[in-house]
Amino acid sequence: MNASRVQRLLKELETGGFSHAIFAPGASLYYLSGMRMHQSERLTLFGLNAKGEGVLLLPRLEAEGVVAPSHYKMIATYGDEEGPSHALSQFVAALGLKKSLKIAVEPLNMRWFEIQSLTAAGVTSFIPAEELVMRLRLTKDQGELDALRRAASIVDVALQQALPHFRVGMTETELAAELEYQMRKLGSEGTPFGTIVGSGPRGALPHGMPSDRKVQSGDLVVFDYGAMVDGYAADTTRTLAFGELSERAKEVYEVVKEAQATAIQSIRPGVTAEYVDKAARNVIEKAGYGDFFTHRTGHGLGLDVHEFPSIVSGNDLKLVPGMVFTVEPGIYLPDQFGVRIEDDVVVTDTGVEVITTFTKELMTI
Repeated sequence: MNASRVQRLLKELETGGFSHAIFAPGASLYYLSGMRMHQSERLTLFGLNAKGEGVLLLPRLEAEGVVAPSHYKMIATYGDEEGPSHALSQFVAALGLKKSLKIAVEPLNMRWFEIQSLTAAGVTSFIPAEELVMRLRLTKDQGELDALRRAASIVDVALQQALPHFRVGMTETELAAELEYQMRKLGSEGTPFGTIVGSGPRGALPHGMPSDRKVQSGDLVVFDYGAMVDGYAADTTRTLAFGELSERAKEVYEVVKEAQATAIQSIRPGVTAEYVDKAARNVIEKAGYGDFFTHRTGHGLGLDVHEFPSIVSGNDLKLVPGMVFTVEPGIYLPDQFGVRIEDDVVVTDTGVEVITTFTKELMTI
């Protein structure tokens, strides 16, 4: 357990009037405990009460090597042959969860499976509290920033090393595979999301997955991809030209590049997330493409590839040093092409640090 993070969480519980927090495997559990576990059909839970006592419920096959810190009250385990019922009863009793209490859970991570299991054991009064740990994770410490910078370096170098292998006639799937291979060779733990490669008209799909479409001469190709180091994700996008582009494609590329640069230049402590979004959006709207910028300008980055803060209209959250997020304006012309340029940035004491550094000048394959 990370004792300082747990203490900060306890303060959040007290402020929110919560008696307990219960977590399923995922980013917040890793953030608090250092345990990287995946959700599966085997019930795994971590509960914390207002006294700072933690109870871990997990399958016996996952228990080897787990050492209970002093503030753990119990580790309850079970085998496949017996199932989790008895261990879950121990978990519930040790934490005193059957009382009428306010129990914080993360709505985007707690599945019906976990809720149903706890309800069957007599636990109720679940309160969605997505912001509880996200407020703690909103600013990164030095260790987190180091991991994010290493992940950012991998995505930069991977694209540089993949470029000599790219050519007209390859499929989007082949391009994605080459890029992922290069990231793995450089030490990425995997990809934090499915690599996006959209060529020609498919580039107008902001989240288009790679297909068997072959890249043609004159295509713009959008590459949105990420790497992971120590669980922390880098997320970047570059749009490359394969062959000679039309004049309109070149124009749109330059508009997006200007919008992204303008947004990055606007970042400093004290400005709002909305302010950064507006900086990018104003450039695109002035160029006449406002209707084709269909998503927010950026999202927080860390153990989850999408976390707080959201760089979006209406978010008056003020930026502070240690926040990490993406800046990724785009223009998507249906049935024609799309352009997106994305970098990962850190808010510093005086402004901003851009940690993804691959060139944003239009490159032609």
